[in-house]
Amino acid sequence: MDILQFLLLSVIQGITEFLPVSSSAHLILVSEFLGKENQGIAFDVGVHFGTLLAAIIYFRSDINKMFKIILSEPLSVKKNTLSINLLIAVLPVLVLGFLFRDLIDLWLRNSLVIAHATIWFGFLLYYSHIISKRKKEKKDINSLTILEAFIIGLFQCLALIPGTSRSGITITAGLFLGLNATMASRFSFLLAIPTIGAITLSELVRAQHTEISLNFLELTLASSLSFLVAYLTIGTFLKLIERIGFTPFFIYRLLLGCWLLFYWT
Repeated sequence: MDILQFLLLSVIQGITEFLPVSSSAHLILVSEFLGKENQGIAFDVGVHFGTLLAAIIYFRSDINKMFKIILSEPLSVKKNTLSINLLIAVLPVLVLGFLFRDLIDLWLRNSLVIAHATIWFGFLLYYSHIISKRKKEKKDINSLTILEAFIIGLFQCLALIPGTSRSGITITAGLFLGLNATMASRFSFLLAIPTIGAITLSELVRAQHTEISLNFLELTLASSLSFLVAYLTIGTFLKLIERIGFTPFFIYRLLLGCWLLFYWT
């Protein structure tokens, strides 16, 4: 991997992991556009670890609060609702990802699938935001039921399709369930922690030890760069999303998807 591809992919992972535009799609497309080989499992481990660390540090107060409640209160009490819901929401994608990952890599990692997923799930995000704005009463992430958390988890399984966007589809689910843009995004980003953690662990297991050790310096740089960009992206997105809404992301997805359909595939 040359330095241009290395830097671009690290920055793109940091930006797109938490924006509703699909990080996996952008990584695939940029590598294809540059005519470069796949970045490899070792690189994926590095950038995913960076974005994972960014989410953990950004939401450190929420995480500390959840752990304190878990350690001091029975797990079934109402105060543990958020922790339980995050656990429930992450389970579907772990199961389906384990069962179908090889098939997805074989059949769905192509520009045609990415184009259609980018467009149609963009429309779904935009529609869910319209529905959310019409609801007078908005829920808090601590008031979600176990069933609603499981529904968000089922929606997250759609992110196994390249072009869908993990954050985009979970935010979409949250908006449909009555969360406002900030709360839906916050739950999505908190859900990213166990989800990306599981992905990173899975990729680490698949990677050969020699590949990791030979690229330690590059992995450190990729992790650091994706961490910095992801941390800034999370903060900026949460501060602006109620003001700007999801229309800019819908327009971007629509333009990108149409460009892929008419000029790439």
